[in-house]
Parts: sequence; C-alpha cells; structure tokens
Amino acid sequence: MSRILFTNRDEFLDRPTQDAHFHSFGDESNPDSSAQILSGRDVQAGGSWFGINRSGRVALLTNITEPAKTYNTSRGYLVSSFLLSDSSHPLQDEIGKIIPEDALFAGFNLLLLAPTLNENGTIRYDSLFVTNHGGGGTLTSRPLHPNELSSGAMSNGIDGEGAELWPKVRHATEDFNATLHTLAPGQSESELTEHLFELLAWHPTTSIVERKELRNTIQVLPIPLMLEGSSNLTPRYYGTRLSTVLLVKKNGDVLFIERDIWKLVDGQPVKPVPPTERSFRFKLDIKSSANKN
Repeated sequence: MSRILFTNRDEFLDRPTQDAHFHSFGDESNPDSSAQILSGRDVQAGGSWFGINRSGRVALLTNITEPAKTYNTSRGYLVSSFLLSDSSHPLQDEIGKIIPEDALFAGFNLLLLAPTLNENGTIRYDSLFVTNHGGGGTLTSRPLHPNELSSGAMSNGIDGEGAELWPKVRHATEDFNATLHTLAPGQSESELTEHLFELLAWHPTTSIVERKELRNTIQVLPIPLMLEGSSNLTPRYYGTRLSTVLLVKKNGDVLFIERDIWKLVDGQPVKPVPPTERSFRFKLDIKSSANKN
C-alpha cells in the first residue's frame, strides 16, 4: 500500500454540503479537466476539506480551534486550488502558486501529497505540511517527519505547541500503529477499511459538551453549540458528519469511501442505520501528469 489516509469531518450538521463525487469545482474553462477531482464540497464556501484528483494529488485540511473571526479567503480554497493545479513542480514551489500573496485565512493545517512514477511503474508520494499557526498568520511549510510518514496524525492544534499530545491524536496514532503491526498478508480491503472506520468512531465515555473539549475525542457525538459572532441565539448541532477512508496502492489503484455518521432529520441529529456511504474505485493517471514540463 502506498498511502492510507482516514479522516472525520467535524462540522455543524446543518452546513450545506455536497456528498463526495467527481467534479471540477465549477471550473469548466477546460472541458478536458471536468470531473477530475473526487471530494465532497462545502456549498457555503465553495471549497473542500479532503480530496484526490485523477493524477493522484491529495489534500487534507483541518481547522485550528480558535475564536471565530472573518478572513478574506476560505480555507477550503487551499484544497480546491491544489487539486485543480496540473503543475509538475516540486511541492515546495507549489505553495506560492496556489495561495494568493494577499490571502488571509482562519487557522488551518494542510497536508499536501503529490505522486511520482518510479521506473518500475510503481508510485511514491512526496508530502508537505502547510500551516499558518492560527488565524491571519504567516504561512510556513515543512516536510513530514519520518514518524509522521509511517503513521502520523493531524490535529486541530498549532504545529509544534503540543497538539501531538491531545487524546484524540494519541489514540488515533497508537491504534493505527497497532493496526499496521497486525495486518495479515491476506487481509481483505473491506476488513482493513472497516477497522479504519472503527478507529474513526472512538469517543470517550465522558460526554463532550464544549468546543475546547473536542481534542478529547475522535468522533464528535452531536452537541448544541452557539456559533461565535452570530446574531442567531439558537444553538446548532455540531458533530462528526462524515468519515472517509482513502487507500492508494503502489500500482495506482484507488479506493475512496465516504460514510455518513450523523445527519439532521427534522432538526434532530440521527445516525443512519445501516450506514449510508459512497464508494469509488479508479486508476490513477500519473504518467500523463508526470511527463508535463
């Protein structure tokens, strides 16, 4: 397996969202580029939080937990801009191309992955971690550390300030390490993906009732929260809306599964039973993108 990624989308349950599908973020300037990106879409801001394109580029975004404030560019733009780019430049050079000079963002952490085709026909990934360390901050980037490459976890905290010690991060990392060490040679994809979904479902026995406690759980059971800075005094339910698993094999075969976790039905949070999901399989087209100048 070249890459295994799995993630939850924690968000207000009433935020307008499109399920994962192939699309082009509405960019129809080049007909050949249509339906090149697989991701869900945030209807409200227009971007996404996690996706892959047909040439194998992957972007994963997490929001830094901080007081609400308005900025001039949506964080979801970072994902869409990277996935829409067909550049073959090194990842470090991509930052200046996908992010406008005057752009200011709310706090975010961003993982960027770009594939390279080896001479033997297998693929390998280059990776880059990008962050602004909090709302309006200066963008910095770094390669992943060796331990992050083998079994890393992204948080909603500030890089280098102890977020790796959050209970959700430690639990996810330890469980994933255990999974990697117990994988049987003949284990099926379905067994692996179900185990990853189980990891994403972990939550403590004590209830989470405040935003600052979200670091203590992987799956967020719906809680009523006030949107900071809003004139609407009615609480909105916040929780884990989706869980997604992405498997990319060294031969370029991709499996992408997006599963619904919590939905709003008549204004109340409901967990679909049995779970509803979208599953996609396709082959990466890396050769054509790797040969570009």
